[in-house]
Formats: sequence, structure tokens, C-alpha cells
Amino acid sequence: MSIDSLNSPFMLPVKKYNADPNLRINIVTANTALLLVDCDESSADNKIVENQIHKALITARDVGMKVVYLYNAIHEVGGPKDVTTRIHGLDYLENSWKPLVPVFNQTIQPLESEAVIPKSHKDGFNGTMLDYYLKTWNIDTIIAAGFHIKSCLFHTCIGARHNNYRVIMLRDCTNSFEFPDTLDSDNPEGGWLRFVFLRMYETDIGYTSTSKDLMKTLLR
Repeated sequence: MSIDSLNSPFMLPVKKYNADPNLRINIVTANTALLLVDCDESSADNKIVENQIHKALITARDVGMKVVYLYNAIHEVGGPKDVTTRIHGLDYLENSWKPLVPVFNQTIQPLESEAVIPKSHKDGFNGTMLDYYLKTWNIDTIIAAGFHIKSCLFHTCIGARHNNYRVIMLRDCTNSFEFPDTLDSDNPEGGWLRFVFLRMYETDIGYTSTSKDLMKTLLR
């Protein structure tokens, strides 16, 4: 990957609520990172990992984009009154409700040069070195993928916005989890939970795009 390619802008198709349906934004590879949130096997949907996320990862690597992994590692964070373990119904665990060392699907194994950062909150910027790490590489734009749209991925995207990053969520690189009472075949997103979270995201937080559009744009 040449220096010129890293610094050349790409026009990525994106969605933003009430914006031009043909909206595109400049992406400079050298200043952009692909952030994979909770894509380890304790949290991920392997079908999405092996198809869409894998393709987005290969694309990012092919163009020289920085790749960063976040994973849950709440080992020894709290005691018996830890609200995180309580809300997940895991009070019986003494110190941890997630593995300390992540295991990744073989299709998205981190490279030795790629940062793998543990977190203990839904927002991956909260109490971690993520912001510092990204700033040392002059990153100002984040392309985010992972799990889940109603939880850590969503909150980490909010954290990115609050830390002054432009953030693009790959909406096909996260799950479409719905509760029985939020499913709706007439809803364009298949259910109200996904519909509402995407609407909130595209209104107040950032842009969305897809792994397919990322590939078409960066590998043209």
C-alpha cells in the first residue's frame, strides 16, 4: 500500500436520517480505523462474522486501514454488588462474567500488529486506552462493526462521537436481534428494536453504511 493510496480520499456511500439518499462522505484511509466491537465468540453471531464482518476486515487490511478489536473482560472488576453481573443474572460468578482472554472465529483472527483492547463497560472508550491509541495514529474516523446493535456497539459509537470521532456503523455487520413483541414483518428493518436504534443512530450519532459499499468503494 503506497503513501499516496493511504492519503487518497474515497467517497463512501452512507445513510443519515433526512439527508440526501445519495449522500457520500470522504474517507481517508490513513486517518480511518475499523473498530470491531465484541466480535469474539462469547458475544458474536458467527454467521455475520464469517460473511459480512470478515469481508469488511479483509477490505480494511487490503487498503492499509488500522484495525482495532474490543472485547469484554470484566475479570475482577467488581464484588458481589457489581451491577453489571447483576443485570446479566450472573451474580453466582465471583469475579467475571466473560472470559479474560478472547477467542475469535478463525476468519477474523487479529494480526500481531492489530490492537486487541479489553473493556469493562458497554462504551469501549470508558476506562480503556482506545481513545489514546487511536489518536497516536491520527485517526479521526471510525468504521464500527460488531455486537450488539442495542448494547456495546451502540454505546461505543456514542463514545466515539463524544470523543470527537466521525463514526460510521456498518449496519449489515451487526445483529438484527428482536424480542418477540418487537418483531414486525411489515417494518422495513424486520422489527422495531433495530428500526429505533438505527433511527436514533442516524439522527444523532453518525452515519451507517454496509460492508458491500465499503468493498466497492475501497477496492475499486
